[in-house]
Amino acid sequence: MGILKRNVPPKPGRASVSIIAKGNSLSGEIKITGKTHIDGSIHGHILAEEDISIGKYGHLKGRIRGKRIFVSGSLEGEVVCDHLFIEPGGQVHAQVCCGDMKIDQGGVFVGERTLPEAMQGVNPLELSQHTSELSENPDQGDIFTSLPERITLSGKS
Repeated sequence: MGILKRNVPPKPGRASVSIIAKGNSLSGEIKITGKTHIDGSIHGHILAEEDISIGKYGHLKGRIRGKRIFVSGSLEGEVVCDHLFIEPGGQVHAQVCCGDMKIDQGGVFVGERTLPEAMQGVNPLELSQHTSELSENPDQGDIFTSLPERITLSGKS
């Protein structure tokens, strides 16, 4: 027989872990401290201070901000992170701003990736507003002005 203690704070230095289990659904704006694992469904915005993993059964639609994001399920929307890992079976359909991105064999990425240097001074939760400004005024983004006007591909070896 176990006894659960109430109102006991976690030990210092220990990270908390939040789990959204399969079959659960959340919507709205969520701010999370500690690590998070999602196997349920979330529609909304997540602002996390630590790592986020979207499990095989997890689905997230909206904006997400975290340090490292691991995707084995599906993610749609906008992503801002330091590192994005798309694992086998993971599907990301998003606008992504990250310093490092890895797609394992069997992972899917459909979208656009921007490097953090191009997003200096932009609030991560306002990513869609900034990207629409860039598309309206392409001269504002350093990425777009540095591209050549024409790229020619040749089938010759």
